[in-house]
Amino acid sequence: MRTRSSEKEDRAKQVKDRLLISVRFHEGRYHGERDGFREGGWPPSPGRLFQALVAAAARGAAIPAGEHAALRWLEELAPPRVAAPPSHRGKSVPQFVPNNDMDAVGGDPNRVADIRVGKHWRPIYFDPALPVCYIWHFDPPDVCARTICEVANGLYQLGRGIDMASATGEVVTEEQVEERLASYGVVRSPGGVGSVAVACSGTLDSLVAKYDDARRRFVTESQGTLFVQPRRARFHHVAYDAPPRRLHFELRDGPDFAPQPLRTAGVFVAAIRDAAASRLAEALPKKAQVERLIMGRNAAAQDVSRRLRIVPVPSLGTTHTDPSIRRVMVELPPEFPFVREDLKWAFTAQSAGAALAACRLVSTNDAAMADRYTRPARLFRSITAVALSRTARPTRGPLASQRRRDENQAVGAVFHALRHAGIRTRPTHVEVRRTPLQPRGQPAEAFAAGTRFPRRVMWHVELRFATDVAGPLILGDGRFLGLGLMVPVPLRDDVVGYALPSRSVARNDAPALLKSLRRALMAVARDDRGRVDRLFSGHEADGRAAGTGRHGHVFLAADVDGKWVAKLVAAAPWTVDRSTRPSARKRRLFDAVTRQLTELRAGTYGCLSLQPMPLDDDDLITAAARTWRSATPYLATRNVKKGADAAAAVTQDVFTECRRRGLPLPVTVSVARVSTGPSGGRPTADVEIAFAAAVSGPILLGRSSHQGGGLFYPSFSGHGAEDDTEVE
Repeated sequence: MRTRSSEKEDRAKQVKDRLLISVRFHEGRYHGERDGFREGGWPPSPGRLFQALVAAAARGAAIPAGEHAALRWLEELAPPRVAAPPSHRGKSVPQFVPNNDMDAVGGDPNRVADIRVGKHWRPIYFDPALPVCYIWHFDPPDVCARTICEVANGLYQLGRGIDMASATGEVVTEEQVEERLASYGVVRSPGGVGSVAVACSGTLDSLVAKYDDARRRFVTESQGTLFVQPRRARFHHVAYDAPPRRLHFELRDGPDFAPQPLRTAGVFVAAIRDAAASRLAEALPKKAQVERLIMGRNAAAQDVSRRLRIVPVPSLGTTHTDPSIRRVMVELPPEFPFVREDLKWAFTAQSAGAALAACRLVSTNDAAMADRYTRPARLFRSITAVALSRTARPTRGPLASQRRRDENQAVGAVFHALRHAGIRTRPTHVEVRRTPLQPRGQPAEAFAAGTRFPRRVMWHVELRFATDVAGPLILGDGRFLGLGLMVPVPLRDDVVGYALPSRSVARNDAPALLKSLRRALMAVARDDRGRVDRLFSGHEADGRAAGTGRHGHVFLAADVDGKWVAKLVAAAPWTVDRSTRPSARKRRLFDAVTRQLTELRAGTYGCLSLQPMPLDDDDLITAAARTWRSATPYLATRNVKKGADAAAAVTQDVFTECRRRGLPLPVTVSVARVSTGPSGGRPTADVEIAFAAAVSGPILLGRSSHQGGGLFYPSFSGHGAEDDTEVE
């Protein structure tokens, strides 16, 4: 007797059914035009396959009713996954053929040579033993899937007229699909709006209409014979993602990790690369491909994107974590022609040369540490030095000038390195230095030992982008040797800085500039009805001041350096008042508005161009410290009477403010330079706060904290202090 639970299990298994169409080309060449996928037009888009299926189903000018219903069902399904064998572009071959324009030579066939033109064909080569697979998800049972399988048997061509092909259709389970795709180099999945054509609702009708138009494209009228352009077919265009495949290994000496020093990254990667390439060259008949795509020897320009990349994975953690190399990630590009299992065999069960005699690579599924390098981010810092060979030529002159010229030269080389790495997003900030950027890191010159790079071309690099860039980000001429590995640094999207040109706005003008900033944020946040959310206005919808008792609108501050404003800061209220809990809508609104603000009209300073830049944990405003001192005067929240102890009142007020804002209670509060009015009032003071443990910023306290008052810096920094520079 079948139970209800067993019926549910059967239905769950049925939901896993997939429609698989496998297309086999008679030759290992394809001449189709570009239709959205990389590498020209390879593989053929799902939209092109749908056209071929329509042609296979047609009987003359008509499509039988059963096939017509099945094709209409197919166009309603979600876009399929596409798996294709690895491929490479061949050489461009010119073919000289006559144009279809005999009228130009008076209809004389003996003058065909006069209208002959050269057309360049550049085929794509691949292994014809592996078919191109298209996989659709559908909810069974559905007889239309079986009908599509029968239609696929009639397919005879896919691409140009010379791209002869055959196809088979099957209804399979997800487990069978994964087993089929195990030997494929590229499996593309749909997602979002893009440029790859897929069938959608109405595609079948549009193809039928286009065929009918083509049959009647010549129309005879009194003026003569007219040519009517057929209507275009209707397709939806989506994006397809083909992420690289990754293998993960641990460095082991028996049961224990065998960490390698960080500075030996280049030598270490070269050793395991050479050992793996040697094993593959002995076992496989692809010695030339091993040389080009693994070793990098005799590699052509088109081979760069197909080369194997070996990424050392230094350990990340706290400032006390030793950043030694304990893991390795091997990244296989989408068009890499070797099977995944062959690569795993080549890297495991072997010692990586004499340099690593006590170290063996052990395959693992633990990718947690490697995934930290693959996260998208807007801020990246190198952990292994970047080799910038464009900086090899030494500069001459005074030491300070020489150093400045070297750094400028290195910054220019970074932009070239980004282009070579395929990163098209231009960074908004580039910093180069010789000293390490990571805790317990190594100087840049230390990574040159044992490699082909001289010490002077090695640099540590910090990059900032306006939008997220996906990792792993590896730059420079040593990117295939484990050099130039960048660590994604998470930024706080709820604290945004707007950098100003150096020495452009005086410190004394900061309050007026912050008022302009508030008006600009409100203008950007205004909706189509003219309303501004309380997050930026500080008022209710009816115009009343927000009376929730919580700090529900943004805090603004000016980060000063000496007598000049370095940047403006907009902090979300929940970062300053830790007792508030923001909604997801508030977070999205803050991020959207602060990112859109790129221009500030600031009175006498004119129109200032702004670049939103989320702050990282190393910024002074968002850093963590035990002791904080006020950079702008602290204004108490309560009045004091004439003759009262203003310092004691400010001290008590600071304790109360910390309690209100959800901060730990200070251990000590030091007050200096207290001032009040002649009749009392709210006192202002310079304040230093000491906590029992480190507290992260931003810290803004007091009555004027929303306007930049009561801004605190870590006390170990001299940033923001007055200097003797005169304001021009």
